[in-house]
Amino acid sequence: MLSLTLMNHTFEIPCEPEERERLMEAATLLEDKLDQIPNLRGESKVLMTALNLCYDYLQLKQETLDYTETLQARMDELMQASDNE
Repeated sequence: MLSLTLMNHTFEIPCEPEERERLMEAATLLEDKLDQIPNLRGESKVLMTALNLCYDYLQLKQETLDYTETLQARMDELMQASDNE
C-alpha cells in the first residue's frame, strides 16, 4: 500500500512493491504539472492538468509511431539491399 498526498488529499493506493517507485514518480510529475497552472484552483486546475497530460501523452505516442515507422522503413531497405547482394 502506498500513501500519497496530492492537493491536500491523501490517497491509499494498493500496489505491488515494484510499482511504488513509478507511482511516486507519477505523483511528483503530477504535482509539477499542477504547479505550472497557478491561475486556476480546484477542479478547473485538475481538469486543465489532466488535459495537458493527455496532450503530452498523445504527442509522445505519435512521435513513437513515427519513429517506429521510420525504423521499419529503414529495416526494409536494409533487408532488400541484402537480398540483392
